[in-house]
Amino acid sequence: MAGGGEGRLSPTLVSPAVADARAALLEIGGRDSTAIAATIEALPSVPAFQVMATASLAARPQWAGLVDDLFERPLLKQAKAGLRNALMSTLTGDTLYRNVFFSFADAVVLWHYGHTQERTGAARLDAAYDAMRRLLDGAEHFLEARPGAEPDVTYFHRLRRIRLTRDDAYPMLRRAGRLLGAVEAEVTQEKLHTVRGSILTSYVTFSAQVIAMARALRAERDSIDRDDVVAGLVAITTLLQTPPAALAR
Repeated sequence: MAGGGEGRLSPTLVSPAVADARAALLEIGGRDSTAIAATIEALPSVPAFQVMATASLAARPQWAGLVDDLFERPLLKQAKAGLRNALMSTLTGDTLYRNVFFSFADAVVLWHYGHTQERTGAARLDAAYDAMRRLLDGAEHFLEARPGAEPDVTYFHRLRRIRLTRDDAYPMLRRAGRLLGAVEAEVTQEKLHTVRGSILTSYVTFSAQVIAMARALRAERDSIDRDDVVAGLVAITTLLQTPPAALAR
């Protein structure tokens, strides 16, 4: 599968922001995070990533086009019914908010746009929907995955209760997001917001979280661990590098 970097990290020729973010990720992730750090740092060499980074600075309709049909499909409708907003999730102790899952959907739409620059047509929504289902079912093996039955509301009730606190998993995810944000800023030359980062970095980080939680749920675990986080990051960064046509084969 795609996944640039091959575990090699260049000790030079990176900005201080990238070097600091890399060091922070490796501090908590150790050897487990070396390959994904290299993959993240190599993303700017992917032309489609450059398109995504630039496009995400614009208002969403300028790159997403009309996506109402996508959000009326079973997976997204069940997610809407089975997940709560951020406030209610905080009050009830849920760890997956509705907007986080919908950011995962937006990330996949942006991936398709980055490779094709298409903003219309049902085929692009079909491709995005298929990619989402593959990622949920297969995580880092999504290219070989064939989606099974559509998740129901109960699936999302279970998914929203997967905990994020084991094995420094969530801090590792956040530090990977910080590295991605630093790398993305070098592409866009935009100053990062200190709290929310950028749209693309948020989308990718949220997507890795969703994929990690789905992976833990498939294994019948009640918490994600660092392996789940690495798998989620590998899955979404591999998707970013993979042309939609590769999933249609």
